[in-house]
Amino acid sequence: MLATIIATGCGGPSADDAPRFKPIDPEVAGFWDRQTTENAALLKAIADEFNANNDGPPIKVIQSGNYADIYTKTIAAIKAKTLPAMAVAYGNMTVEYAKLNAVVDLGELMNDPEVGFTQEELDDFYPAVLEQNRYPDLDNRVFSFPYTKAVLVMYCNTDVTSAAGLERPPETWDDFLKQCRVIKQHTGKAAFSFDVDASTINGMIFSRGGDILKDGNIRYDTPEALATLEFLGKLFEEKLAYQNPPRTFSDQTAFGNDDIAFSIRPSSSRPYYELVKEGLDGWLISPIPQSDPANPSTVLYGANISIFNTNPEQIQSAWAFTKFFTSVEMNVRWALHTGYLPYRKSAVDHPELQAYWAKWPYNRTAFDCLPSARSEPNIQGWQEVRRYIENAATAVITGLKTPDEAVANLQREIEVLQARQARIN
Repeated sequence: MLATIIATGCGGPSADDAPRFKPIDPEVAGFWDRQTTENAALLKAIADEFNANNDGPPIKVIQSGNYADIYTKTIAAIKAKTLPAMAVAYGNMTVEYAKLNAVVDLGELMNDPEVGFTQEELDDFYPAVLEQNRYPDLDNRVFSFPYTKAVLVMYCNTDVTSAAGLERPPETWDDFLKQCRVIKQHTGKAAFSFDVDASTINGMIFSRGGDILKDGNIRYDTPEALATLEFLGKLFEEKLAYQNPPRTFSDQTAFGNDDIAFSIRPSSSRPYYELVKEGLDGWLISPIPQSDPANPSTVLYGANISIFNTNPEQIQSAWAFTKFFTSVEMNVRWALHTGYLPYRKSAVDHPELQAYWAKWPYNRTAFDCLPSARSEPNIQGWQEVRRYIENAATAVITGLKTPDEAVANLQREIEVLQARQARIN
């Protein structure tokens, strides 16, 4: 059955003319990945366990640089008509691979009665985690599968907040503003180091009930996007926040030194906060503030696995490994050792996860945010849009543009980009 699906239903936008790529090494199913040190060792161990009971080409994890390196390497491999069995990828990378007919349509494998998931198993994944792997530009088909996941959370330095007389982390953005003012008055310093990142800004928009994609079009000329930039502008105008140096983690160092009270970062950063605070005392993890805490939302992060359109044996091993890796047992094991999230609902009953949460209650915060997490768009040009978003936020916090001007300019840039892509397509 798998060979039939591969022959008739895989590839990019048009399965009928999908080219077949040669495996780089037909003896192994290569997995181009970015994990290093302990994470890489664990991934290899999981692959070895899978290989012990797999009849097809064994999975071989190959450290291939960072995400940008892997993307560049994969595009070159597509042009050379030779590919590994699979690779780690973000959605904007997979879109490009799919347009070149290089990736397998996993939707058909997911639903196949012999090699796929049952409906009960699919329902066990949190919806946003699966939705992150659907591609609106490609008929909403599934061209990747979940791998490493995290959500946007807030890290609260309780040594700083308690000294300022604050008893609990802020639940709303109004509370956050008030607490930053109290901390500034008490310490004379900014309370928050803001890292200008598109996903953080989108998470703040989601937390206000906003959307960023409507009817296939990216929209930032919305009340929620404007409110987010106005809020950031106010924080910087009152010197309650300062900008974290781009592409650095200086905010974590400042957090460990008790120089700031709040840091908003992915949940996968949790181990670093424990490191800088030298343990579990004096800090906690909470959901990011919301406009309406009764209806919360945050942004879902993370890379996925793309399986390449090579030969049936390679695809079979890659797909079987993907299922093995995302099983509840492996999902929990990976999460406990890496800081990424388990994204199967039934993981909640796993005894090792329960013990981890019992050790420190805030270990559970990110998992509890998953039901309300939302993914960012998997659409062509998204990486360029991210740059526009970050430029808009930077213009506001540095006083170069008002929030209204920044939003209007951002939307114009996006519409020009989408018009250009439409002409090319």
